[in-house]
Parts: sequence; C-alpha cells; structure tokens
Amino acid sequence: MKNYLKNQIIYQVYVRNFTKEGTFNAFNHYIKYIKDLGTDIIYFLPVNIIGKKDRKGDLGSPYSIKDYYEINSELGSLEDFKNTISLIHKENMKVMIDIVFNHTSKDSVLLNKHPKWFYKDKNGNINTKASDWTDVYDLNYLDNDELVNYLVDVIKYYIDLGIDGFRFDVASMVGVNFYQALKEKVLSKHPEIIILGEAIDSDFNNYLRSEGFKVCDDPTLYQNGFDLLYQYNNFKYLKEYLETNNLLSLTKFKLLKSYEYAFNPENALRIREIENHDQKRIIEYTTNPLKMRNIAAYSFYMVGPAFVYNGLETKANHHLSLFTKDLLDLSIDEEWFNFIKKLLALKKDENNLNIIMSEVSTEEGENLLIKNIYKDSSYTYGIFNLKETSQTLTSTFLNDGLYLDLISNQIIEIKSHTLTISEPLYLVKYEK
Repeated sequence: MKNYLKNQIIYQVYVRNFTKEGTFNAFNHYIKYIKDLGTDIIYFLPVNIIGKKDRKGDLGSPYSIKDYYEINSELGSLEDFKNTISLIHKENMKVMIDIVFNHTSKDSVLLNKHPKWFYKDKNGNINTKASDWTDVYDLNYLDNDELVNYLVDVIKYYIDLGIDGFRFDVASMVGVNFYQALKEKVLSKHPEIIILGEAIDSDFNNYLRSEGFKVCDDPTLYQNGFDLLYQYNNFKYLKEYLETNNLLSLTKFKLLKSYEYAFNPENALRIREIENHDQKRIIEYTTNPLKMRNIAAYSFYMVGPAFVYNGLETKANHHLSLFTKDLLDLSIDEEWFNFIKKLLALKKDENNLNIIMSEVSTEEGENLLIKNIYKDSSYTYGIFNLKETSQTLTSTFLNDGLYLDLISNQIIEIKSHTLTISEPLYLVKYEK
C-alpha cells in the first residue's frame, strides 16, 4: 500500500468538455490552475479513439474504444498528448489515465483481428453482459493468455509514454488472471505505478454473479495490485438518502461505512468523493448552501486521497454528458471556490499520513459523525450536519472537551456529549 496517497489530491479531467476547443493543447493552459488547487495527480477520462458503430450521441462514449494504441484525434495527436504529460510532470504532478479493458467498441481493432477474444452469450453471439451498454462488446478473459499478454503490453506502452497511474473502468469485471499477470510482469518492475479501480456496486455485482459471471470482489482487487478503489461498496445508500431524504437509507449507509475497515485488507484505501463522471454533482442533490458545504466537507474527510471531478471547485451546476459536447463551466463562485481550496489544503496536511482508520458512528440522525484515529492513538472528529438548518445532537460517540475547528479556526466545546452544529467541523483536541 502506498501510504503517501493518504493526503493526495486526484483531479479528474474530461478533455472533450473541459475547454471550448476540447483538446490537449487548450487544456494545457489550465495545468497551473489545477496545480494551485493542491492537486497531486491529474486523471484523464479515456483518451483513445472512439468507435463509430452504434455509438451513443453524436460524439460517442470515451468508454467505447476502437484502438487502445491510438489517441483520439479530436483531442489532439500523440505528440500533443506527450507534451501534456511533460507539462504536468514539470509541475511535479503525476498523470493517470482511464483504461477500459472490460470491453471495446463494436468496430474495434481487436474485434476485427481476434473475434475469439470476445464474450459470447447463450446464443453464441458476441455481446455484452450489461444490456444497456449497447455500443460495446465484452472481452473474454477465461483461458485467454493471448488477450492477457496483449493488454499487459498496452500498459507497458503507456508507462513508456510517461503515464504514472491507471484507473481501471469496471475493474471488478476484468479477469483476475489479467491482474495477476499485471502484478507479475509490470508492477513488480514498476512498483511506483498507481492502480485505481472502479469496483462496481453491490447490486451490479450480485446481478452478474446471479447470471453466472465471474466478478472480482474488492479484497481480490486489493490483493492483486490495486492501491485504491472507489467507495461503491456502500455509496448506494448515501445516494438514496441524498435523493429522497429517507433517514433509513442514511442509517444503512452509516452501518456499512462503519464496517469498511474491517471488511478490507489492512491499510487498504478508498478514494474520497461524491462527484465523478458517472454520479450527480452535489448541487444536483441539494441547492441549500449549508447542506452543500457539509456534504463536500464530508466527501474529503475519511482516510484516503481526495478526488475532485472537474468543476466541483467552481460549483459547476450539472453532470456533463459523456456522449456529446457539453462545455464545463469554470466560472468562479469565489466563496465556494475558497471553501473547497481550504478543504483540499486540510487534506494535504502531513498528519493525514498517520491515520490508521476512520470510525463512523452508526447512531440514527441527520448527520455524519466520523473519528479519524492516528498511529499515536490520538483522534480528530469530522462532524457533518445534513439538515438545511442547525441542529443540536447528543451522542456518546463524541468525547467532552475543547476542540479547535480546523475549517473556521474557532474553539468548539462538546459538553455532556452534546453539540449544536450548523457548518461542517474538522475538530482536533485544543491544548491551551
């Protein structure tokens, strides 16, 4: 496990929609801006050429890839991409790219050359396991060393270009034999490479297994080279609460979150976020400024790197389309922008490298109470009010005493396990 990741910032970029031009060259003008947010790693959605057959929208999904070795010319040339990598490295940031190894476009180079490498349904037709993925066909990893070796070589190619990390799309659906080969043939020689996995949510996992498909569980991914996974193992219930205000969903989320550390290998890390290219923006769940600030502050608090989907920092107001031009709004809401920068600065505190685990209170209530526990047995509290007004709460989870709130720099007292909360709190024991 790469302990240094605990206080890192990952910034996700969708090049097509990041600028009016939608190119690497236009994006380059924003590298310093992204660096100044505190970013350590810039992560790009897929940069490869997109298939045309049955494409979604007028431009197609970047996750429907025609050729793993060819850069999408709409974004720029290979030389443009290499230049962007170089400019990011000059700012002492790393570059991560999305890798889509579960499926290809329906007119992919691999389908043309190696049709036997693809999954066939019960009727013997090349197909996908997810019925709504109508623009792709799934790869078949079972007893397929040729496919595994081909894709390992793809990873080596991008490492040679200067790529520092890979985010694996629907990582749970890719064959474990590929990850074993990747670990043996690549990660053993390049242990510095960062591997992030989109571990699928439990409902999708259960569906696939009920249909007889092999799926990697989260511990298997961790054991086979993954440094970071998404938090989809419990996000479903938080999303339900945010969409419906159903407190039972929030309680279910707390219960699952409280077991996160126990159910994973020791020192396993999750990325900490609410927004990404598949999920709604915070402002789409609520427009109440108080609740928005609390949700955002929660999203970065627990052990693990912070994850910023482009536009979170400017309060971008809608989820960007994957299938057509949908320009990102980076006009600054100054108050929100400064608030997010403050949260990111707190995430980068070196003391976060010493967090062992994040303990979550399972008590009912429209709040989230979290205790970060450190190697020296000290702790800090993250206290997040999910109501749209202030509230008074009493919880044995909270120890009495004086605390300094790192967000507001105010002294806060917890007395008789009771506290009135409004704004989000990052509390550390106050020593006079």
